[in-house]
Amino acid sequence: MDPLSVAASIIAILQLSAKVLSYLNNVKDAPKDRAKCAVEVSSLHSLLLSLRFHLEEGDASQSCYVAVRELAVENGPLDEFKQALEKLQARMTDGGRLKKAGDALMWKFKKEEISEVLNRIERLKTHILVALHMDHFKLLRDLKADTNIVREHVSVIESGVDTIQQNQDSAKHSRLLKWISASDYPAQQSSIIKHRQEGTGQWFLNTHELAHWINESKATLFCPGIPGAGKTMIAAITIDHLLNTVQNGSYGVAYVYCNYKAREEQDVSSLLAAILKQLVQGRLSTVDRLEQLYLNHANRGTKPSFEEIYSALRDVVASYKSVYIVIDALDECHGGTRCQFLAKLRDLQVIQDVRLMATSRPMPDIEDAFSTGPSLEVQASREKCRRR
Repeated sequence: MDPLSVAASIIAILQLSAKVLSYLNNVKDAPKDRAKCAVEVSSLHSLLLSLRFHLEEGDASQSCYVAVRELAVENGPLDEFKQALEKLQARMTDGGRLKKAGDALMWKFKKEEISEVLNRIERLKTHILVALHMDHFKLLRDLKADTNIVREHVSVIESGVDTIQQNQDSAKHSRLLKWISASDYPAQQSSIIKHRQEGTGQWFLNTHELAHWINESKATLFCPGIPGAGKTMIAAITIDHLLNTVQNGSYGVAYVYCNYKAREEQDVSSLLAAILKQLVQGRLSTVDRLEQLYLNHANRGTKPSFEEIYSALRDVVASYKSVYIVIDALDECHGGTRCQFLAKLRDLQVIQDVRLMATSRPMPDIEDAFSTGPSLEVQASREKCRRR
């Protein structure tokens, strides 16, 4: 490789190191280690710049050039550092640009990891100084020992960048989920289930009707009961059973607790959005569908329409093999909302394997909606059930 070609390789590394410096200067809430790292990268940048000028101006002696050539051999130290920097740049930036302030990178490296990185930078600086002082034999002796160290430290840095990326993705997912629905039915579920006494609801879990609903494609199960019969606890016990035995990447579980005091908030759009939110949480690979909605509305400050939410829900449901939906106290939902909500869930059942269960006081319109499937009455007395 001629001197100008070596210089070109060094220029490429200089450009990348400048971008890494920019990254270091944009890290938020970083400890002193970040400053140390920035100083060392800057120092290495200066040495590479000096080496470049020597080569471009033709001032490099033969022994100096031979030393530099050993640094620039294919898959040698300069080549490996260039590849590592390219990989890091791609992971730390968005299309070659530093991420926006809202997605600012956080310092996630441990102290010992940074200490190793600083040691590696110091060793590379030594190699360059050796080349500049024409100590070719010392350089050759050090190069072989350094090859494995390069790979180890690149792995350490990549691991840190992976952690940064994971934290950024998690924060973005949380923002999207909160944007589509402010509901927190999982918190309500936890609050209810913690009051369950040992053995409560076991009769329900042992019924043929529940087993049929869990195992049968597009099944429905209606569980009527008078006020105070324990319908909400039965719903919570069923949800807990599904979450612990059924839910995984292929089988989704979603639920809503209707409340007559929240009728204004629990319109059709909000109920469907709550189900959408839970199903996306259960399968984060579907979050892109939610991001599409967000990008369509965020800049305008608008919220997605009922049909847009339903369309997104339909797409997310389609990504699952089966989806279980449990609705507690369906009778407490406003009549018009209830009718439209059930109609949309039934539409989903036509095209996907959606298994729908609901608890409610006995009401003619709800009983009619579930008339094609089995019904299992919830009774408070000794937790017995009556089948029809």
